[in-house]
Amino acid sequence: MKAIEEFVEQARKKFESQPFINDYLNKKLKHKEAVGTYLYNQWVYVCQIEGHCKDAGVLDGIEEICIKENLKEAWKAEWPYDANDITKPWVEPSVMYATQSWCTSIIDVKEDKDLLLAHLYASHSEIMTNQGTSILKDRLTEKFTEAYNRRPDEMLNIIKLNWDFKIGMSGDLEAHNEHLEEVLPRISLFKVAAKEIGEDKSGLNDMSGGSRDESEDQKVRAELMANQIFIGEMNLDDVPEDYQSFVKEDLHQLEQKKKETEKTFEEAPKRWKH
Repeated sequence: MKAIEEFVEQARKKFESQPFINDYLNKKLKHKEAVGTYLYNQWVYVCQIEGHCKDAGVLDGIEEICIKENLKEAWKAEWPYDANDITKPWVEPSVMYATQSWCTSIIDVKEDKDLLLAHLYASHSEIMTNQGTSILKDRLTEKFTEAYNRRPDEMLNIIKLNWDFKIGMSGDLEAHNEHLEEVLPRISLFKVAAKEIGEDKSGLNDMSGGSRDESEDQKVRAELMANQIFIGEMNLDDVPEDYQSFVKEDLHQLEQKKKETEKTFEEAPKRWKH
């Protein structure tokens, strides 16, 4: 286990030094959308690992470590788009490409209880360390150690892969946050201007012809809908006509992103040096 402990210490420092994660830990993220998206991506992954571990019997005796419901409440508390607002299409946070790849890596080993346990240990031992739940962590570590002693190299590689995905996700989130930093302030300004113009009876500020800034809100929602289509949670035919062109453009960009980065995680364990 010494190799695991040394690696995790190194990887944790690298992860926490990532700009997005550093801002999150220090409560410096300006927009609820960014916080909600981070928590949502954790929830997506945790749902995958906990679901497959439950099906495989990996959770037997340690069922209390499951946290997907807690994470669901957390991301929803930070997500500002109201599902009950029938005037606009409901959108969920974006799933980062690294998160999607992370989930796929679990599906690839879902028949192997030891490797599923390695995925579970990589994610949940960190969460329990942060929460101070030492008893649950000890029970998970005991299970993991038994499997690690049988298959040390394979188990270590899964740990490395998990941290590589986490760091990749933080980079995706940083790029997503930069997009939000650019777009959301313009949306807020437009809402203020629209309110003022709506109260103006002079006729000088007639906006019946529309405003270019009106499309910014559409772009944000279109990006989120495109992401849902990309991960198979939504069909393009279900997208409102007004959003179709934005969504198609975003889908094209997502495909390009996939082509550029899909090789990144194939060599993940090899990139970590002791």
